Amino acid sequence: MKTTISLIVCGVAFVMYCCSCQKNTDNKPSSTTSSQKVMITLQPGGEFTVDQSARKINSSTIAKTIRDSTYYSVEIWNGSSKYALGIFDNPDSIHFLLDPAYTYKIRLVVLQKGTGHGFYRDYYEWGDSYGNPQDNGKPLFYYPIGGILQNHMDYAPNILFYSYGFGENGTDYQTFTSDSTGSIVTGPLAEATTYAGEVKNYTVDATQPTITIPMRRLVFGIKYTCPQLTQGRLLVTFDYPNYLPGKVLYPNTIDTDLGIYSAVEFLTADTLQRGSGTVGTYDIVASIKWELPDGRTYNIGNGLTTLPTPGRNQLLNVNITLPLLDSSATSGNSTLSLKYSTTSWSTNTPIRF
Repeated sequence: MKTTISLIVCGVAFVMYCCSCQKNTDNKPSSTTSSQKVMITLQPGGEFTVDQSARKINSSTIAKTIRDSTYYSVEIWNGSSKYALGIFDNPDSIHFLLDPAYTYKIRLVVLQKGTGHGFYRDYYEWGDSYGNPQDNGKPLFYYPIGGILQNHMDYAPNILFYSYGFGENGTDYQTFTSDSTGSIVTGPLAEATTYAGEVKNYTVDATQPTITIPMRRLVFGIKYTCPQLTQGRLLVTFDYPNYLPGKVLYPNTIDTDLGIYSAVEFLTADTLQRGSGTVGTYDIVASIKWELPDGRTYNIGNGLTTLPTPGRNQLLNVNITLPLLDSSATSGNSTLSLKYSTTSWSTNTPIRF
């Protein structure tokens, strides 16, 4: 409920921004004359390269839908003040003007749908009323991405109401549901693939106008195995405090079904620390239920099970053993224990899906 309320508040704040924004005449900063500024281009490095965003069939690159596109969110600060912000799906469009007289912090976030159903978006429709008709119909992403896909930077003061930002607000993205009819709001661990990196105290060098930002992949994965699953299906749901999107596992899909989840804390750490309470902030509490074709259901484990929390670039393997049943067995609980193991993804292992 707390997450839902915060999202509603942030959504209202974003709409207020859209209704109050003024026309951005040339999308250039106004603090000093443009002749003093240097056009900078940005490229990701480290654990992400642009070719990882390509989708290929038979070695041919094909166009992506808005669901499975790769998005680049760029934020720039001058001291503690937000200087510029932009959301892109064309990495060749990422360039901006910086003044050599100042130092900047620059953050790049790369967003991919991963094993989820894509980032939920609306379409901007207030352009005619508020002086920016060129943006009508462009994808509008809500909290915490918080912006319009424009493929250019907006500069202060025209970003006054952009109160969103990946590092400040986590990774509880709004994503499409599987039936495409609406959005779901995940908890702090969203089903998406995220890379992020930043450069601090950057000073412009006019002789080297390209910045390479070292990126970190901010994900872990959960994989299920159950050789005994030959009939029915397994229903996996997640409870407080991290309501991850659930999984429905069938005999013919369980071997390839995988969940990839993002965590903003991986920006600075390779592990997620549990809280001090009985149920910590990063506990992953799962309910696993076996549902048979005849309607009988069995809770696997103890109904609610706290899964081990994987580290960055780690895959948690959840090995499920089903009880032996006969025709007289009724629905109920199975006290069989689950077994776990972890494997690691190397930094160059493609897990973008």
